[in-house]
Amino acid sequence: MDAINYRMHGDELVISLAGRITAANSAEIEAGIDAALQECPCAKAVLDLDGLTYISSAGLRVFLRLGKRVEQLRIENAGPVPYDVLEMTGFSEMFEVTKAYRRISTDGLEVIGRGAKGAVYRIDDETIVKVSFDETEGTIEQIDRERKLARSAFVAGIPTAISYDVVRVGNGYGAVYELLNAFTLNKMLRMGIWSYDEAADAAAELLAQMHDTHMGNAEMPSSRGIQLKELPLLEGKIPEALYSRIMELVGALPDDDRLIHGDFHIGNVMVQNGELLLIDMDTLSKGSPVLELGPIYNAYVGFGEIDHAITEDFQGLPYDEMADFWNMLIERYSAIRGLDAQEVLFKGEAMGRIRQVRRIFSHNDQDTPHGRAVLELNIPKLEQMLAQIDTLEY
Repeated sequence: MDAINYRMHGDELVISLAGRITAANSAEIEAGIDAALQECPCAKAVLDLDGLTYISSAGLRVFLRLGKRVEQLRIENAGPVPYDVLEMTGFSEMFEVTKAYRRISTDGLEVIGRGAKGAVYRIDDETIVKVSFDETEGTIEQIDRERKLARSAFVAGIPTAISYDVVRVGNGYGAVYELLNAFTLNKMLRMGIWSYDEAADAAAELLAQMHDTHMGNAEMPSSRGIQLKELPLLEGKIPEALYSRIMELVGALPDDDRLIHGDFHIGNVMVQNGELLLIDMDTLSKGSPVLELGPIYNAYVGFGEIDHAITEDFQGLPYDEMADFWNMLIERYSAIRGLDAQEVLFKGEAMGRIRQVRRIFSHNDQDTPHGRAVLELNIPKLEQMLAQIDTLEY
């Protein structure tokens, strides 16, 4: 046995084992566990097998006796060999047993996308990994939630990549996807492989397909509900009449069941053999399609309106070209769905400006030079725009 260490984590005694447990050293291991329990008496224990490569039947008996001495025992981070032994001997039926995550490094890997919550790296020609910036254990729940949302969209007919593995990356976690020779739409434009016309046509068709897809009873958050939960942050911080008008218009939107991506931009759309695939599915929801357009407007126009470099750094493309692309995308999308393009552009921009104002306060940026500039630009614009419409629906 190479090592046995222990520590308290909340009300749990965590015992870390590394190396091999055999008949020759099982008594030594049990003595170490006894010492840990005497120093840290508790009702809950966790066996962390992250460094364990082999366990014999004598080691299994040590685990069984520990399970009888505590009220609750969990076994986590079991590598392939120990996990197979625990599975075959029925330990997974007696105790909660979780596999260890495969470890990878992103050092030297190409960054193919970056957002507020994580970055996407190309592992090789066949796979990519989306790594969360959040390194807490709660990230696993977020990854599982995104995988579940993506599966719901896939079953509904939306072309999307499905994660087939979860890995450890440094102190954090990532989700691995198989994407053979796929590139982001952003990269296709930067490399000149596709023209803006081709990209706008393809993206508009995918966007229209999403907004014509009804999710029914699929477990998915309400986009309208999310907005109504976040917007009260503005109360007392912007003109009262504007706040009331925003809440009135957003509140009047139908609680629709159409699929909303929530972050639909050219860095989250990949091209594989000429076909588009959606990635970054953690923002999926269902609701009125206009709620999709605000983030799209901001990704291409709104966030860089004051400082063009913000959009250019994010997209890697000139601001004016991105602003033109917003118009091209919405015009084609409107034509596909039989809508008035000018109305859709106007209401999409309004939603984008509402989100920009909310974002400044949610990020506590209202007293920074950039935050003040965003508010000074968008508040008067919204007062003018929202006075011209009766509904945000189109």
